Amino acid sequence: MESQITMENKGRYHDENEVEDSMTEQSILKDFESHRINDLDIEQSMIVKNGTKSHRTDDLYSETETSMLMNGDSEKVFKPAPDVAPGGGLDDEEGVAGIIEETKEDEDINLAPDGGYGWFIVLGSVMVHLFIGGLERSSGILFIKLDEKFQQSAAATAWVLSLSSGFRLTLGPICSVLCNRYSHRSVVITGSLLVCISMVATAFAPNLTFTYFSYGVLGGFGRLLAYAPAVIIVGEYFNKKRGIAVGLSTSGVGFGSFLFPTMIEFFFTFYGFFGTFLILGAVMLHLAVSGCLFRPLWQHIQITAHTTRRKLSKDTELGTELMAMNQPEPSHKCDTEINNKQSSIQQPNNNETNLTKNKFSFSSRKSESKPKRQIMNFSLLKDIRFSCFCAAILLFTIAFQSAFVFIPPYAKSKGMSDLQSSYAIAIAGFFDGVGRILSGIVCDLKKVKKYRVYIYNVVMFFIGAVSFIVPYIDTFEELCVVCAFYGLTVGTYISQKSVVIVDILGVKNLVNSFGILIFFQGIGMFLGPPIAGIMKDINGHFNDGFYLGGACMIFGGLILTAGNAHHHLRQDKKEH
Repeated sequence: MESQITMENKGRYHDENEVEDSMTEQSILKDFESHRINDLDIEQSMIVKNGTKSHRTDDLYSETETSMLMNGDSEKVFKPAPDVAPGGGLDDEEGVAGIIEETKEDEDINLAPDGGYGWFIVLGSVMVHLFIGGLERSSGILFIKLDEKFQQSAAATAWVLSLSSGFRLTLGPICSVLCNRYSHRSVVITGSLLVCISMVATAFAPNLTFTYFSYGVLGGFGRLLAYAPAVIIVGEYFNKKRGIAVGLSTSGVGFGSFLFPTMIEFFFTFYGFFGTFLILGAVMLHLAVSGCLFRPLWQHIQITAHTTRRKLSKDTELGTELMAMNQPEPSHKCDTEINNKQSSIQQPNNNETNLTKNKFSFSSRKSESKPKRQIMNFSLLKDIRFSCFCAAILLFTIAFQSAFVFIPPYAKSKGMSDLQSSYAIAIAGFFDGVGRILSGIVCDLKKVKKYRVYIYNVVMFFIGAVSFIVPYIDTFEELCVVCAFYGLTVGTYISQKSVVIVDILGVKNLVNSFGILIFFQGIGMFLGPPIAGIMKDINGHFNDGFYLGGACMIFGGLILTAGNAHHHLRQDKKEH
């Protein structure tokens, strides 16, 4: 039976046996229609722009379009596809497999898979947060050990930890540039190597000044390269479930805070200063394993599209392929086969164009396989609410970092043992993890999503209140209770940071805005511990450091409130 399918403007069949072929087409589509209800598990993965979106077979054609096809009105459903680059079909290894672009420019299409391999991204991020966060939250234990070994002032010793945390954050814009230039995976692996080298170098430190460069500068930059991509890539892979995904991924900090303080205390007891840092160097190499899971989103798109096409063509019991051939000859011969409930119209040719709904167009070019991004965009600070958010984060970090550095020595000054002080940090870390998970679940509820920024604001006031309570603690039990509340609120605040950024500026600005934000965090890391250390050296106790932290939290909450109020007033003016 002779038939011809062309890709000219009208896309109609031109064959003298048109009626007979139309009847054959109807029988094929009826066969497809009779089985598609019972075969709902057949899925076709589509790539929208440079993201993915899964559709069931039912979603390919609406009921109206299916009716048109059954009545032989295929020309009303199928429109001519635009030109495709030569050799740019779905099997072309050089191009993106089936990039589909929506023609509706006003539709904000979500590019995130929201699951699937995204959960392996979350797993890798959990591990990065566990190692980096656990080491950071053990700063108080390390402060005590550095003070015992080098016998310097509190302010001088605090600078080691301050430099490490500060460089991890203030160089955030550089990390954003590297993530845009290279892959998240390669940046994390490079960071893990630098952290390992810094730990080994610190083990051989002859004096405190040497640790400024080994543990502080080198270690801080290495941790930056491992930490920032682990946060950014989760935001890229998730949208609807972003709050839960970010909460789960950052919960690694809480559980790392639960494990690392007691573990490091154990290492110092049995292996001493030298042995402990050698072991930590080996432990930090596991960051490279976590980074290997960070498959770039554009690469995930290619792999998913290729795998899905092979599955549809080989593994499904029911598959329908309509392939239009681009030949210079005026007519073609098509073989129609119906085998094992499989209907297809096929012609052997290397150049194929798959047809879908008319609102999609195909392109396949290698240049589009990896989307280009702007290197850095500091104009984001023109947004008043984002600027206020950055200022609030700076003040929060001054208080937060000081608290975790000085809670262990404060506990020791109250007559508690080194092991008890490590337990207090571990309890804070455990509830930090709980707070991150719970906040992720709650903030993803439909009724809560639009209020996430305001909830974030309220939590900051709670953290400030808890900070004012710490100087009045005298017993280990009281310290454990306060640390539990502190960890719960801090975990909520930190875990939803990237989610709030997206709520303010949108996911397209996540990479650049996050780099700017952690730059402000880094300034807080630089300032917090040394200032609290100076206060301790002057007054002989740690109380003033906690008072300073509480005041910074409250003031930061007021700044964030002002930013939210400004945004709310602008929205009201636009509506009226």
